[in-house]
Amino acid sequence: MNNHRYVKKQTLYLAMAAALIIGFLGGVVFYAYYSPPGGGTLQTSEQQKAAAEAIVSLEKATRDKPGDGQTWVELGHAYFDSGQAKQAITAYTKALELLPGNLDVMTDLGVMYHEDNQHQKALDLFDQVLKTDPKHEQARFNKGVVLLTGFNDRKGALTEWKTLVQYHPMAATPSGTMVSDLIAQLEKEDQLKK
Repeated sequence: MNNHRYVKKQTLYLAMAAALIIGFLGGVVFYAYYSPPGGGTLQTSEQQKAAAEAIVSLEKATRDKPGDGQTWVELGHAYFDSGQAKQAITAYTKALELLPGNLDVMTDLGVMYHEDNQHQKALDLFDQVLKTDPKHEQARFNKGVVLLTGFNDRKGALTEWKTLVQYHPMAATPSGTMVSDLIAQLEKEDQLKK
């Protein structure tokens, strides 16, 4: 048997295995980031109709009581949940004018800036939240997401998520994946690239 051919087959098999593993891990990471909670089911037309009706009702409520910060927050959430980033940004910004310093609203606004491809604004908001509360779970997780997907800063994202797990060992992604598992997957992927 020709050893030269054996090495080539072995190299081919190793390359194929590495490609499969990298593809699998990439899919897992993608799912962990972008899958909605609850199994990723799509909204039915009835749910979409109910969401649209809720938005119309909340828009009316903000016109009737423009100084009610909580109603602006709820409107922002409704836009957030329906994927309307620009409208959510407007509603959350108004909410923060009425409820300054609300860390959860600032975090949700940061997520919407990221969805609207305003990654630096998102990062700035998460940094403001974390300056006030370094243990803020959602801000820390989302800062990692923005670093990874908005700035392609894998090392920075891993640093944020490792800090998150130090504060909150049971932290999970919106899809339910443990952040510690996500870190391990990304580090394995990094090792395979070396």
